[in-house]
Amino acid sequence: MRRNFIWILTGMVLCGLTGAVTAGDEWTKKADMPTARDSLAASVVNGKIYVIGGWPPDTGSNTVEEYDPVKDTWTKKADMPTARNCLSTSVVKGKIYVIGGSATVELHGLSTVEVYDPTTDKWAKCSDLPTPRWALTTCTVNGKIYAIGGGDRGGPAFQTVEEYDPATDKWTKKADMPTARDD
Repeated sequence: MRRNFIWILTGMVLCGLTGAVTAGDEWTKKADMPTARDSLAASVVNGKIYVIGGWPPDTGSNTVEEYDPVKDTWTKKADMPTARNCLSTSVVKGKIYVIGGSATVELHGLSTVEVYDPTTDKWAKCSDLPTPRWALTTCTVNGKIYAIGGGDRGGPAFQTVEEYDPATDKWTKKADMPTARDD
């Protein structure tokens, strides 16, 4: 948990979510994130940062907040349908895909995939991730999302790589990584 928190905190500092940004060698105070949490995910759409899920509570959060760096304001958005932490997000065509994660302290991996449309502030269900997991990473390449690594129930890390095509709502198994990874 501590290792995951350190990586999340590092990402938050780089994204400016801790309430400060750097301009050269100086930090400038910005509006604090309204809901304190770790093990969250963040994505950028149209210049705004969307912070999704995380801990606490122990079952995972469904909270979604939008930060506007131009106005230095936070706005509460529609709650994610499935509360979770240790999740991953990727953006395709202005929509945020939320993939996997865990809804328990025991870190049981989820196969849940949901998509958020910032324009309408609405959520929709997508096809489930074939391999349930938490502490995975995702990335988007040529309009397809790759779910990489992760873990489940405190067991060993996964080598698993799966590709999601938002246009068809289908998952495809890809070659495993040579080295298993999570967090």
